[in-house]
Amino acid sequence: MKRTIQFLFFLFSALGMMAQADVYTPTLKFPPDSAINMVPDLYVSWNAIAGSTNLQYQVQIDTTMNFNSPLKVDTTQLLLTGYKTHELLFGQRYFWRVRAIDEGETSYWSVVHSFVIFDQVNLFNPTNNKADQNPDVNLEWKNTVVQDGTNVTITGIRFWDYQYDSVPDFSSPALKEGTVAFNILKAATANLHFGKNYYWRVRARHNLSTSSWCSPWMFTVVDKLTLQSPNDNAVSQMIDVLIKWKNITGILGYEYQLALDEDFSNLILQNVVDTNLVRCSLLQFGDVVFWRVRARQLQDTSSWSNSRSFTVINTVLLKSPSDAQQDVDLKPKLTWTGQTGITGYQLQVDSLPGFSTPFVDVKPVASEANYTVSKKLATLKTYYWRMRAFSDGGAMADTSDWSTPWSFITIGPQGIYEPGSNLFSVYPNPASEKITIKAAISETKKISISIVDLIGKTILTSDFILSGGTNFKDISLENINNGVYILRITSDGQTINRKIIVDR
Repeated sequence: MKRTIQFLFFLFSALGMMAQADVYTPTLKFPPDSAINMVPDLYVSWNAIAGSTNLQYQVQIDTTMNFNSPLKVDTTQLLLTGYKTHELLFGQRYFWRVRAIDEGETSYWSVVHSFVIFDQVNLFNPTNNKADQNPDVNLEWKNTVVQDGTNVTITGIRFWDYQYDSVPDFSSPALKEGTVAFNILKAATANLHFGKNYYWRVRARHNLSTSSWCSPWMFTVVDKLTLQSPNDNAVSQMIDVLIKWKNITGILGYEYQLALDEDFSNLILQNVVDTNLVRCSLLQFGDVVFWRVRARQLQDTSSWSNSRSFTVINTVLLKSPSDAQQDVDLKPKLTWTGQTGITGYQLQVDSLPGFSTPFVDVKPVASEANYTVSKKLATLKTYYWRMRAFSDGGAMADTSDWSTPWSFITIGPQGIYEPGSNLFSVYPNPASEKITIKAAISETKKISISIVDLIGKTILTSDFILSGGTNFKDISLENINNGVYILRITSDGQTINRKIIVDR
């Protein structure tokens, strides 16, 4: 009888094993075994097996390999080959397995895999040890974790907690903290102290768990503003020069100073503005001005920026005709570089460099940058011109220095100068030892040569007889000093002027 019972036991056991073997064991698909940085609402999946329309899969997920803890998830679902978890614990390692159930028959359990839920948030900006941050800098972090080398969006959380403080252990009275919803990835700061280091960190949270704080990052709030223009030691700046510095946010305004000394004891101007640029006033022509800026907010004032200096223009910059230009029109158009912040100019033209009796003495308005001489000038004559500017009226009224006089030589008589101009050429120019005159004429002619300096003094004269055809005549420059001269070629009552430069 005993043997019969044992035989029946083995028979039923074998039949059970045969029946169980008819249902294939599922293989796990995702996440791979020992995966890390999984999200709290992870979707676990496995490969489907062949079965009936009533095929079910039983999934178990637990914090222990024996699947016997109070946190165990044990669920069965029809045909589906995946299961979406929810609110798994941050930093926790989980074990999971799956088996199939088909028409009352059950497969073996799959092999057991494990995975770990992420536990630290990745920070983004400001980057660690970053300097010169605004007093209202935004703290930003990432909503991704790295899984097997790939950035994956974090899901399954409800909140982000953040903290920032002036000490790395987040224990000072200055500690600020807050919470934002899962779809917000930044937090605004306010009234941070200039030049001070701050530390910040973030963690994730849902209803059942809170992640660890991430490793803190540090940043430094700006303490000295950056000046932008004009450049340090800039010259020829307008009397209403525009000064500009790099803009920052989270402040109430900027305080700026202009002084005549680098110690800022001799102040010209001091004021507070809410923009990062200022059009200067109260400057005078030729001033060397030092300037600096600092920022203010509710709780603090920054250090002064490094100072810069600039020099206010003290003359008018002439443009055309250029100095010593020849063949200038008899009613020339005189042009100069326009200035701002002034009330007007004074322009003088004279035939003598001392301007004792200028025959042009006018006052163009500030908006003008040219003047056409209305009176016809004499031909082949040297003239001089100069200008100065006037600043705004009142207590700070000022007048610039006269510009260095420029000269020009007017064109020769019309009908005489032009027709013969293509008959003669002069080379080399500039010259050192001699110049050569090339003349192409149709018949024998007498020509007179003279070299005249820019104040009208004749340095050299010579006469030649040229035959018909092409002629070449050398003029020695041995006794002529370096400089700019006018070569005059006269023939048959016509005179041609050529500017030559002697340069040894």
